[in-house]
Amino acid sequence: MGKGMNISNWLEAPWQTGWPTPDGYTKGHLQLMQEAGIQSLRLPVQFFQVVDTLPPYTVDLGHALFTRIDTVIAWADELGMNVIIDNHHGWDLNNDLWRNRQGAFTHLWSVLAQKYMGLDPDRYTFELLNEPTLFFSGDSLEVLFNDAIDSIRQHTTDHTIIVSPHLGGSALMLPEMPIYADTNLIYTWHTYDPLDFTHQGLTWNSPYFPEGNPFPHPDTSFLEHWVYNGWQNVADWKQQNALPIMLGEFGVSNYADDTSACNWMTYVGLHLRDLDIPWFYWDWQWDFTMFHSNTIGADSIIPCFRTALGLYGDNTLGVMEDERNVDALIWPNPAEAGMPVRLPAGAASARIITSDGRVVSIGQRSTVSAPDLPGLYIVQWQQGSRYLRTKLIVP
Repeated sequence: MGKGMNISNWLEAPWQTGWPTPDGYTKGHLQLMQEAGIQSLRLPVQFFQVVDTLPPYTVDLGHALFTRIDTVIAWADELGMNVIIDNHHGWDLNNDLWRNRQGAFTHLWSVLAQKYMGLDPDRYTFELLNEPTLFFSGDSLEVLFNDAIDSIRQHTTDHTIIVSPHLGGSALMLPEMPIYADTNLIYTWHTYDPLDFTHQGLTWNSPYFPEGNPFPHPDTSFLEHWVYNGWQNVADWKQQNALPIMLGEFGVSNYADDTSACNWMTYVGLHLRDLDIPWFYWDWQWDFTMFHSNTIGADSIIPCFRTALGLYGDNTLGVMEDERNVDALIWPNPAEAGMPVRLPAGAASARIITSDGRVVSIGQRSTVSAPDLPGLYIVQWQQGSRYLRTKLIVP
C-alpha cells in the first residue's frame, strides 16, 4: 500500500447539505495526490445510513452513496491506485447495543462483498469498522468481526480484510487484540496522540482543546505518554506476530504551532520508516492539511511534512544514517545535565531523543543542551542532505 491518503469529509459525512455530494472530490484531486507520491486511498463511507436496522436488514444499493463509490473506483482504476473501502462512523456499537446491530452489520458486509467481489483483490481491500468505540469491549468486537469475516468469505476469499483493536483503534490496545484465524487480514491502528496536541483548536472535537499546546511538552502530560507507549506497542506487536500492519489514520491540527507540528510529524515519520509500515494520512485539505494554502502542490506543502512522509520525491528521511564514527563530532560526550553539546559546523535541526523516542531537547544550528536527567540518549542532526545520529551519555 505504501503511502496513502484518506478521502475524508465526504462519504462519511451525512451531516453535509445534499449528502452525498457529487463533487466532494474529483479525479483531479487524486491526480494531485499521485503527483505527491500517494499510491493508495482509504475511502471512509458511512454505510450505516443505507442499511435497515430491522430484519431482513435491506441495503439500499440504489442510494446515491453507491454511485459516488463507483465513481471513485473508476478513477482509481484509471490511475492504478489502491483503495480501501472503509465502513466508517454511525454504528454506535457498545457493550449494550452491539447485539442489536450484529445482524445488520454482518448482512451489510455480505452485500458489500457480493457487490465488489469482482474488483481486483490486489488493489481493493475491505475495512470492517473504523475506530471501534471506547465502550465496546475487545471480546465482543472479536465476535462481531469473526461473523463479518465469515459473511465476506461466502463471496470472496481473495480480498484482504482489515481489522482494528477497540478503544478507537488505539495502539494501546494492540497487546490485547486477538490474532484472527483468517490469514488474509491486515491489522490496523490510528494515532492522534497526544489528542490535546493533535486536536487543539478544533471546535468540533469534544472535549475542546485550546490552542497553544506544544509538542513535546516541557512537562510531559498524561496524554503525551500515549504516543510513546503506543509506538512501542506497535514495534513489539510487529516483531512478535510478523503479520501485516498499517497506520490507517494520523494527522495534526493546523492550529498547532509550526515547530511543534514538525516535531510531531518527524517523530511519526521516523517510526513509520524504521518499522516499514504503510500509512494513510488524514486529511488532504481540511483541518489536518499538510499544505500552506488551497493551491496544492510541491511548492505549497509544509517542508517538514514533505520530508517526514517522503512526498514529492523527498527521500531525506530515508537516508538517515546510524553513524558509527561520529562520536568524536559531538563534544563533550559524556555531557553533564543541561550542558551545551556542540555539533559539527553546519549542523541543523539538532535534537536529543530518549530511547523510547521522546524529543527532550531541540537546538539551533550546532548546539543543543544535554537533558536534565541521566541516561543514554540519541543526538540527531541534519548535515546537508544527510541525517546523522549518535549516542550521548548523561552521567
